[in-house]
Order: sequence, then C-alpha cells, then structure tokens
Amino acid sequence: MARTPHHARRHAGFTVTELIVVVSIIALIIALLVPSIAKVRSSTRTLRCLTNQRQITQAAYAYATANAGRWASPRTDDYGRTYPDETANNTKHCWVKAQLENVAGAYEKISALEKGTLWPYIGTVAVYVSPEEPTNPYALQNPGANTRVRSYSFNACLGVTRPDELTDYDTPFMNPATGVSVPLSIYNTTTIATVKQPSRMLSTLVEDDSIAWNSQGWIISPQPNVRAWVDLPAPWRPDAVTMTYVDGSTESYEMSNPSILESNYLPFPHWITGPIDASGTCWDWKYFRDRLNPGVLPPLPNYPPT
Repeated sequence: MARTPHHARRHAGFTVTELIVVVSIIALIIALLVPSIAKVRSSTRTLRCLTNQRQITQAAYAYATANAGRWASPRTDDYGRTYPDETANNTKHCWVKAQLENVAGAYEKISALEKGTLWPYIGTVAVYVSPEEPTNPYALQNPGANTRVRSYSFNACLGVTRPDELTDYDTPFMNPATGVSVPLSIYNTTTIATVKQPSRMLSTLVEDDSIAWNSQGWIISPQPNVRAWVDLPAPWRPDAVTMTYVDGSTESYEMSNPSILESNYLPFPHWITGPIDASGTCWDWKYFRDRLNPGVLPPLPNYPPT
C-alpha cells in the first residue's frame, strides 16, 4: 500500500517585514489621532468654561429681574455699591462675599460663594470653577481646602455707579458726543435698563489674580490717556480667553499679544501698558476696553471702533 508523503504543517504568521509595516501604520495612526484628541479635549474644556459663565450671567439677570432690575455688585467686599435702603458699605448685593470668608486671608472658602447673592440661582461650586483652572480637580475634590474655588470675575463696570465704585477711575474727560467734560460717575449701570449695549458689554471672564483669589470686579483703565492694564485675563490659554456678554452670548478671544498674560503674576495691580504695535495701538487692551461699557464710555481718540 502506497503511503502518502507526510508534509510538515506550515504555521501561518507575520514575517519581520510585515510586523514592521503593521507597527509603522499603527504608530502613524496614533500620531495623527493624538493631536486631534487633544484638540477635541481642549475644545470641550473651552465649551464647558463658556457654559459656566453663561450660567453665571443668566443667574445675574434672574437676580436683577427679582430685585427691581438691579444688578448684583461685581465687587466682593463691603465696599460694594449701596442703595438708599441700605446702610453704608452693606454687602447686600455683592455676587460673592469674599471678605472674612478666606482661608488664612487668601483662598476663598466655599462660604464666600454661598453667601453671595447669586448662589441661590447657581447652587453648585462646579459652575464657579473653570476646567482650565490648574487647581480645578483639587478644588472640586476638596472644597474649602487651600486652593481656588472661583475662576471668574464680573466686569467691574457692570452694576455700579462708577467703574469698580472707585474714584480712581472717575477722572473727568471730554465726551465727544456732547463736547462737555464729565466724570465717569455719571455712567451708572446699576440696573438692566441702564446697560446701553448688552450684546457688546462684557459680563464675565476668566481671571487669576496673583493674590490667590479674584479680588473685586475685573477692570482695565477706562481712561483713554492711560491705556494700562489693571487686571489681566487668566493666562491658562492665550488662544481662548473665555468671556460672556450681558445678553448671555459667549466668546473665546485669542490674544494678539500672548506675552501680556505672562505678567499675570506680577504684584497687583498690573500697571503695565502695551505692547504697542507699529500703529500705536494696544490692540488687546483696546479690545477689552471697548467692551467695558460700550455706548456709554466715549470712544478712544484715533482708535477705530471695533
């Protein structure tokens, strides 16, 4: 009986060359996907930050409608705005009451948020903290610990009788609409009705004061002859300075001069000017200044409107 020759069984598998090709393809796919994933995550954080600020702005509007149209004060201490029915330096209308509600005089306690006038309309710490905030995960896991619990500030020109309620910004200057020199204190924005351009007036933005908590409202010098930063936007992402407007719309602004944000941790306040480009314009400063109180603050000389 003839035997059929026995052939050794051949095991299927990859050659070294094939393995190299497969690994190379996988590496290429990963190299292409990683930046995309990072970009998606970055966009998600920005969207969440904008959503937080929209909620805060909506809370401010809800508070105003429930209080005869009066906005909450952007300040966070007893120097906030007063009304005829209040005693001097009453904090009744401060959106956050940070005074005496700090850890070792620095980091805010959760109680600073809870005692603020907007807390009943917000009700959760997470809304006050930006996902871009470096201490954000720790702040949410350990509320009240030595870390920041608030990443946002209100425009110091919203809900006030004068910018930040300080005479520092009350220097008279010529109003081109009337030809009369007037102090800024006539530009009262204490109520909904006094905001001239809600779709262009800044409501909130990200801030990271060097003193470990965001002191008072956010402001830059409104005076056309000064052109100085007092406060700066948070430096976490110069390509995404997130902000909201009084009407609830949002914006992510990319700084034309990101190096400005590097000064964020200089001693407060940041009395720095510029940088100024060849046209003589501090574009970033102008961008934010034009949004402090549009339709009320006189336009800047030789600065085209935005």
